[in-house]
Amino acid sequence: MKKFLTLLLTLVLVLSLASCGNTSTTEPTDNSITYLSLDGWDETVKGGINDLFDMYGKNSEGYDPDLKPYAVFDFDNTISILDIEEALAIYQLEHLRFAIEPQEMEEVLLTGIPKDKVQVSLGEDYRSSSNKDLTIATVAKDAAAAYKKLYDAGYIAADNSLESKMEEWLKTDDWKEFSSKMRWMYSAIGDTMDVSVSYPWITYWFTGMTPEQVYALATESHQFNLSEAEAGKWETREFAGPANYDSLAGPLSISYKYPVGISEEMKELISALDDNGFDVWICSASFIDVIKAAAMQPELFGLKGIDGVVAMESKLTDGVYDNVYNYDAHPQTQGLGKSETIEKVIMPKYNGRGPVFTAMDSQGDFNFCSEFKDTAVNLILNRQRSDDAGLLSVAAVYQKEKGIDLASAQESGDTLFLLQGRDENKGILLPQAECINLGKTDALLFSDKAQAWYEMLESGQYKTIGDMINDCVNITGKLAQYDGYKTK
Repeated sequence: MKKFLTLLLTLVLVLSLASCGNTSTTEPTDNSITYLSLDGWDETVKGGINDLFDMYGKNSEGYDPDLKPYAVFDFDNTISILDIEEALAIYQLEHLRFAIEPQEMEEVLLTGIPKDKVQVSLGEDYRSSSNKDLTIATVAKDAAAAYKKLYDAGYIAADNSLESKMEEWLKTDDWKEFSSKMRWMYSAIGDTMDVSVSYPWITYWFTGMTPEQVYALATESHQFNLSEAEAGKWETREFAGPANYDSLAGPLSISYKYPVGISEEMKELISALDDNGFDVWICSASFIDVIKAAAMQPELFGLKGIDGVVAMESKLTDGVYDNVYNYDAHPQTQGLGKSETIEKVIMPKYNGRGPVFTAMDSQGDFNFCSEFKDTAVNLILNRQRSDDAGLLSVAAVYQKEKGIDLASAQESGDTLFLLQGRDENKGILLPQAECINLGKTDALLFSDKAQAWYEMLESGQYKTIGDMINDCVNITGKLAQYDGYKTK
């Protein structure tokens, strides 16, 4: 018996040592679920997203770690509060970080502007202080002339090597003329022309820069703006042109929102998606290096768990950006182009499946947040929109009022729409659907138009949410055509 026990113990010891030497031993896995818990979430939003974690996350039935479910976020005014590329444009103007040769600036500023609109008046809303009709051609010529003076004075550089002169150039009329007319053109083009013109136009300011230079510039801008946000400096500011400057258009003024921030709740959401086994993508209408600088540096900006970015791209010539959109990579990442880019770039990585979660704020996100069959939850950051984003906000409030959760939304074949409010005066999310826009004091749920659409849905004019969304062309008039709710 003693011999038998000795042999048995020897065998156990051998097997134990063999096991210790086996490098392929599976490590214990953490199957806990990370739920949203911060106080800024609307309770319906928090509950809907936590249900998503249960239903699709790493502990759900049928979860495949080799073919993960994935989320797609818009960035500006969705992940961020206010617009991160608009904030960068202000930083770029104030710091005079350009690589455009002065003789090329006017041509760059006219890039993509339809020929029949270059010399045409922009209308009553865009007249000079002397009531003069203005054209893009006139203002571009003024901006280019001021830029040349700044360039000749030794104030222009792609890097931060001239920062010591910043206080000096900010006092000059040349800088006031240049900055006010550049930012004025951005607003005028955005308000009077198609987004296919205005969205790439601002990216052409990076012409002549390397990707590394744009990334470095963006990192500096993001760090500065986030510090301003943390200091609570949320406000509307203005660029004003000099009164007695020799120019074609005369002095122009333009206001802009300031600064930009990222809420703790949004950081929590992205991290929780990652923890729960989801891949996270960003599809943005801002420039690729601008978004990568914010999204792919978790140690700086707190966004942990982002797997990829698709965004606007310019073509490279001899290692520097040209003022030409790179359609070889993908369509413009705005409007329908976001859906098309997801189909071309992201879906092939997931065997043709669409995103299970999407997040948005505006018209440019409507297509990708409503068209995919696989989308279970859509988060809308409320900005009281009067466009198709407002239509999805209506769907969210209707579902909330009817007590529709993720399971019941799926039973009816719908996405669960969730509407999240925030206070732009403080740069925080609010635990409600209503939002307070920058410079306002009242928390409101809908724009007047969206309120009317809600009443149409509530009254039974549309039998289902899908019927209402599919009629968007007639309801809002923002799209000439629409491929259809949950058709991709």
